[in-house]
Amino acid sequence: MRKMFRIAAFGTSMLLLASGAALADAGVWSRADQESGRQAAVQGIRVQLPGREEKQKAVSSIDPLSGRPETRAGTTAVQGATKTFTAKLTADGLNETLTFRFIESEGGMIVLPSPDLGYELHSLPNGQALVEYASSIYKLDPKKRQLSVFLKGETGNYRKTKRTSASGGTPKMVVWGQRASVSPDGTKMLYWTTRNITVTGSEDGENWIKDLRTGAEKKVYGAGYPVLGWDARNRFYLDLGDSGIVQVDSASGASAKLVSGFSISAVSGTHLLSQVSDGSLNVRALSTGQTQTFRGGGLNHLRSASASDDGKWFALLNAPDRSSRVSTLILLDAKTLKSRTIEEPAGHSIIGITWQDGETLLVQLRNRTTAEESTYTVQVSGEEEA
Repeated sequence: MRKMFRIAAFGTSMLLLASGAALADAGVWSRADQESGRQAAVQGIRVQLPGREEKQKAVSSIDPLSGRPETRAGTTAVQGATKTFTAKLTADGLNETLTFRFIESEGGMIVLPSPDLGYELHSLPNGQALVEYASSIYKLDPKKRQLSVFLKGETGNYRKTKRTSASGGTPKMVVWGQRASVSPDGTKMLYWTTRNITVTGSEDGENWIKDLRTGAEKKVYGAGYPVLGWDARNRFYLDLGDSGIVQVDSASGASAKLVSGFSISAVSGTHLLSQVSDGSLNVRALSTGQTQTFRGGGLNHLRSASASDDGKWFALLNAPDRSSRVSTLILLDAKTLKSRTIEEPAGHSIIGITWQDGETLLVQLRNRTTAEESTYTVQVSGEEEA
């Protein structure tokens, strides 16, 4: 049985917010469950990620002629058997066989992300999945072991078979669809494409929306920026780098800039968190536009930020000193801005944080001396204050 711990009541945190000081809790690691290796979650199921050693073995096994590794560094299930199946892809002039890893669960088959096998995978609410491969996106039916065309082959003046060349005669590959992101309600999919290269000559691309109910596809925003996430009103958020964060309505394409300049940011279904300068961050309620500022918990420079599945929590990897590799983990309530700061275990570095569900955080660590990797389970459940 997994042992988990609860984050204690937030009475102390209120004092930290007022004073700006940090009282870091280092004892939580001794109360938490520890398992070897790097673990993450796929649809609530624990999976084992390849570690540094596995990746190095895969790189070392690459055949110089074929460019393919003989040893794979793939994802496997923590509990239960990891199985495989193959599916033929015969669309768009392709004639290839792709291999997929999966596990059996009470809800059916869960196909595991396997970037080492040459594609990106995105799960759909109906149990099927989207596969990014060969500069396009295909639909996978795991039960039928079947891959099929997903994106339209012609949209407006764009046709999938059309190609162009850059100056100097170097061919430019048209990306018909990549970087897929499905809305929380499962009705829309955002994707990036460079199909406009045939007209503009630009490789910046465009953001398009596919309605998963009707199949309709249309452009909603220019240029291809990383997607931070979606909110409950089917608006998505793009990280424009030095140009800030923009909110885009997936139906109308209407956009609004919410953050100016470069930031470290994260989006939940209800809040946008962003840090543009060290020592403070802003949390914006997406329903009202109201913004609160957080300066507590020993916050200095954010290395990364991640929102829980239900949007209630943000997990922040904080650098108290930017010149040091030492970090602290700050757990922040998105609505109240109450926080808890946790120090790294002695001699270890936090190398990743992922959410298993709305309350369970998986913290991946590496021993600074031995490079051994492990995962701790943090059950982030605050008790009501007295």
